[in-house]
Amino acid sequence: MYIGEIIAIGNSYFVYLPSLPLKQKVYPISSSDAEKALGNGKIVECELIPNNEELDEQVEYTALIINNPKYAE
Repeated sequence: MYIGEIIAIGNSYFVYLPSLPLKQKVYPISSSDAEKALGNGKIVECELIPNNEELDEQVEYTALIINNPKYAE
């Protein structure tokens, strides 16, 4: 699991994961999950799940929110 921050870019929501050892640091999340989580703050615990819909050689990931701890900002 990773700790990240929910960010909005345009009409879409993403989780920024600065501690992730990979080059990519921003992963999409569903709008409904983001709106529910934002009620408790922008900091979330999440895990990455592979997006099996992609047929490219590079695996795409989506963030799945596991927990929304109330960290002091």
